[in-house]
Amino acid sequence: MDKDFLVLHTPGAFGNFMAYLIDCHIAGEMLPEPFVESGASHSREYHDTTQSIDVVIPGLWKEVETSKNVLVGCVWKPEHYKYILHAYYSRTNIGQYGRCGIEYCQDNFFDFVKRHQASDRLQQDIVDLQSLFGLVISEENKQVPRHVLRMFFWHKMIEEEANIVVAENSKIKNYPGVDLIDIADIIDHGSLCKWFTERFNKCLDFEEIHKNFIKHNRSLMEYNKAQVLFGSVVNGENVAIGELTAMGEAMLLYDLEKHYFDIPFFNQTNFFENTKEIIDYVKYFPMALRQPNKLFHKHYRRFRPNE
Repeated sequence: MDKDFLVLHTPGAFGNFMAYLIDCHIAGEMLPEPFVESGASHSREYHDTTQSIDVVIPGLWKEVETSKNVLVGCVWKPEHYKYILHAYYSRTNIGQYGRCGIEYCQDNFFDFVKRHQASDRLQQDIVDLQSLFGLVISEENKQVPRHVLRMFFWHKMIEEEANIVVAENSKIKNYPGVDLIDIADIIDHGSLCKWFTERFNKCLDFEEIHKNFIKHNRSLMEYNKAQVLFGSVVNGENVAIGELTAMGEAMLLYDLEKHYFDIPFFNQTNFFENTKEIIDYVKYFPMALRQPNKLFHKHYRRFRPNE
């Protein structure tokens, strides 16, 4: 398949990894691994290779509109928004945050924003922290308290529809002539092989590369872990929660509050240590205090009891 490609994606949707694998198939061999410490594919060669475009960056849709290349779109379903949000903070950029951007911003939110390639846009987070929590982040006060950061991420999950990545993901899906691949099919090695076989009439052996791609994806690990912990609570199983970032904790609280609906999970300083603590929290929550949070009323179409 002797064609040039242009890969469209939102942050965290594996656009660089797809561009890397396309280059491998064009070359007919596996190229050097593209991973930085966080597991993102941002260490690949960019000169004379397949370009990937993060369409959230202002002005880049113009390149798409004038491109003569084959357009490939990495897209995701609404249920994966929490994963995309995690990856946006944990895996985007060029590896300047080490193994996990969320761990970095837990320690130093001010410098996380300052060092980000889109620092001008991330400044809005500092504004939002002040408006939502009355917290001023500055050169003199760089760290967001852990429980506040957890609820900040939780709020971003509640306000999903206002996040630009949702609109841009939809725009990729609806843009004419784009060859779409869902991130679930990129995560699944068999589905990804099938995608390349159908377009290149061959599929290189990239199983080991793909294993490393999954192994170093902390966003995917935390997304899956939060899902498992949520299931343990619903099924009445007691398991240790173990290590989670503030984002991972927010994922779990978000799913819990959606499920139990009229039981709010307050802005606790200390997080739960095991699922029995959550089960007991639900079981013995005062009847007189049970009511859905105000944001459920605001977004009533998305949040309804017993759904």
